[in-house]
Amino acid sequence: MKLHGTKILDQTKQATALFDEARELLSAEDVSAEDRQVAFDKIGKAKDITAAVEALMEIKAGGEALADAADEVKKNRPAGGDQQGQEADKKFTSMGLYYKAVYGQTFRNRADTRLVAAKFTDEPSNGEHTNSDGWFDGTKDLVESIGASGGFLVPVEQSNTLYMLDPDPLHIRSRATIIPMRRRSIRIPVLNQTGTTAGQPHWYGGVLAKWTEETGEKEESEPSFRQIELVAHKLVCYTEAGDELLEDAAQSLESLLGAQFRGAIDWYEEDAFLTGTGAGQPLGVINANATIRRPRAAAGAIGVNDVVNMLQDFQGVNPVWMASRQALSQLMLLNGPAGNPSYVFMPSAREGMPATLFGYPLIFSEHCPALGSEGDLGLYDFKKYLVGDRSATTVDASKHYKFQNDITSWRAVHRVDGQPWLSDPFTLKDGSTQVSPFVILDDAVAT
Repeated sequence: MKLHGTKILDQTKQATALFDEARELLSAEDVSAEDRQVAFDKIGKAKDITAAVEALMEIKAGGEALADAADEVKKNRPAGGDQQGQEADKKFTSMGLYYKAVYGQTFRNRADTRLVAAKFTDEPSNGEHTNSDGWFDGTKDLVESIGASGGFLVPVEQSNTLYMLDPDPLHIRSRATIIPMRRRSIRIPVLNQTGTTAGQPHWYGGVLAKWTEETGEKEESEPSFRQIELVAHKLVCYTEAGDELLEDAAQSLESLLGAQFRGAIDWYEEDAFLTGTGAGQPLGVINANATIRRPRAAAGAIGVNDVVNMLQDFQGVNPVWMASRQALSQLMLLNGPAGNPSYVFMPSAREGMPATLFGYPLIFSEHCPALGSEGDLGLYDFKKYLVGDRSATTVDASKHYKFQNDITSWRAVHRVDGQPWLSDPFTLKDGSTQVSPFVILDDAVAT
């Protein structure tokens, strides 16, 4: 009885200690995956011990009851009954006799040859081992998935290649007229072609010719001029990096920042050339007064009539279409006008998407406004757009700004301006028809 009580007490203490250790591991603020797995293993082992203790207590209770009953039987058994009982006990004829044998062998040191140690029929899971008697011996294999069991010995491989999507190509600067700037601003003379008088050519800034007879009086006419000004606006990127990161990074942070800064500045420049407001930044063609805004046939859609009307309004040499990515499905399914639907953008779904629309290059750009907005589709001759370059993008680093904190600061600076040199659309001879190198589809619907 004393042995039984001591064993149950020891196992109870062991299970309690395992639960406490698991609770301490799981209560940590930054518990690692390895510590979490160790805690789960401790909880599982504690549960096994608890189940064993409960079984022992049940066996104890049942064994004591059976022992008391056996003693009572022996008192009333006739002579020679013990020998007969021993022969009868060669096999278990009931669960009661089995419990009695287990109790006697476990707690009263009464060996019983009918009790044989159980053997595992399957290999234990999770790398566990059994001893020579077939019982779990508490050991495990070294495994990579658990840090304490060998995972800490396996190094983590880090690739030195940084993967990223390439941005869309830039289209406006390469097609525009570049004006080098040696000062903050530059003034550019422009022929004034804004006249609207019918019956006159406005191409020549007010110069008129008259039919006259010999010795007839000549009327004076002279060209008119305007002046536009480009003012360099500053576009910047800035960041800070710890000196330790600069020293320890697998990649050259200097090269990486230089490439990302230049790419970001080019992206914002392209965006301003198309949609800029002109306040502290270039004036984009979509917001320029020289741009013609053609109302669309149906709200939120692009039809063949819209495209044809934009062509009618255009005046230029090297036009290019620029469209929102959301407009792709509209153009892919473009049909001809009613009565002649054979005019389509895609002649066959088996062929690749055309790179031109009515013979002019077609570019899909994220800088174009969303489908249904003003400028979701535009036809441009960017040669009539002036880009004033004051300074190319420069990337500099300084260790002095936060020298005390071991921090290096990085900056990229670009100074540029841009705007069309036309101040208004050009008016043709009839005095009402207007054309322009910049034509966009308006958000308004034609009435």
